[in-house]
Amino acid sequence: MNIDELDRQERFFDGVPPRTVDLLLEQGHLDVVVDTARLGEWWCARGAVKHFLACGEYEAAWEVIAPFAETGWWPAVEEAARVLNTRGRGEEAIALVRARAEDGERLAWTPLARLLADNGRVDEAIEVLRPRLGDWFHRDALVEISDGHGRDARVIDLLRRANGRGGPWNTAVIMLARVLERGGRVDEAVEVLRTRIDRARHTSTNDVEELTAILARHDRFDELRLLATGPHARWAVASLAERLEQSGRVDDAVAVLRSAVEADVPCVADRLALLLARSGRVDEAVEAVRPELDHADCACLMVEFLELLIAAGGARTALDLAAETAERNTHVAEYVTGLRPWLLSETGRGDEAIAEVAARIENDDDRRGVEQLAVLLESEGRVDEAIAALWDYAAETGYGRSHLAHMLIGQGRVEDAIAVHRLPKPAPCDPVDDPRADVSAEPPSL
Repeated sequence: MNIDELDRQERFFDGVPPRTVDLLLEQGHLDVVVDTARLGEWWCARGAVKHFLACGEYEAAWEVIAPFAETGWWPAVEEAARVLNTRGRGEEAIALVRARAEDGERLAWTPLARLLADNGRVDEAIEVLRPRLGDWFHRDALVEISDGHGRDARVIDLLRRANGRGGPWNTAVIMLARVLERGGRVDEAVEVLRTRIDRARHTSTNDVEELTAILARHDRFDELRLLATGPHARWAVASLAERLEQSGRVDDAVAVLRSAVEADVPCVADRLALLLARSGRVDEAVEAVRPELDHADCACLMVEFLELLIAAGGARTALDLAAETAERNTHVAEYVTGLRPWLLSETGRGDEAIAEVAARIENDDDRRGVEQLAVLLESEGRVDEAIAALWDYAAETGYGRSHLAHMLIGQGRVEDAIAVHRLPKPAPCDPVDDPRADVSAEPPSL
């Protein structure tokens, strides 16, 4: 196995990705997942190990992960330690991870602390993290591993000392507030955050959100309403409305948001529109969202709102609203127009949507529409046609492979699905020349 190849798979969800592995396991294809893992597919190995551990088949889990761990690649070593620990061989797991940490693997210290705590060595775990609390993820781990072990006083002291390390945006004060809150010291948690916010030269959004979230969790509505009249109104209103909605007080939540909109509190009108849509109040939701859509710079709100309208039975309204927005807002017009086939399909006009996309592909040579066409064909039950439409495109461009693989699995063509994911990826285009360069995509999680 090649470490660079494994790293590429892990960083970019390449090879046979997690969602495909999950689908294979859900449909009973464990043997295929294991066989594919032996070919060096990391996500298949992870999926198989998770399955075997859940079933108590520790030897089988170890057999899968051992060849990956032998490469020395850290994610595989960490997974191997988890297998050892779950098998009851915690000391071996600790030794394995400690060796990597002491050898310079910065990411190994937190897993080491978790293993120590999991094996009853909480004080040692805290000592491992103590000199490293300048990193936010070690502070998070400190709070996590100490929960329920009677070490809150020690953790609070360490977090107070860490406060101020790592610059103005460090999370020590937030972690401190969480430990105080879980120990029932809510007033102290609130005071810690208030003091931080009041004294900071530049207010951290994270601090304000944490404060309003604590107040909301403990139904301290009067304090939230007071905050909603000041410079932190945006976050206070959001937390207050969310808590009211969770408590079943939707009308009260709507009233809070309406008042904030009338007071020109920023970033609240979209929350009001989404709440109304979630509540099935379609006409009110459209009235609330229309001014926001007319001045939006991107289509993020539009997509979320349309999905909620459709879920509330307002597919026709969603189609009309999208058309109106495309006419009035040039910033999002092209993107919103591209939503039309999906919206047509949701209103029961699937054949019309398919015809529109097929014509666009043929007339404009817009190959990006192939993925949309496949989705529409599948939604109409024309799965064989969807597979045929997507096959060459996915093989040549690398796009749409997961969708194609999932359809193939649904048809019982499991080997074909694996083969699609293992095809060589095309060389990346120069971003200037890449016709997909203007299409935004969520970056892979690292």
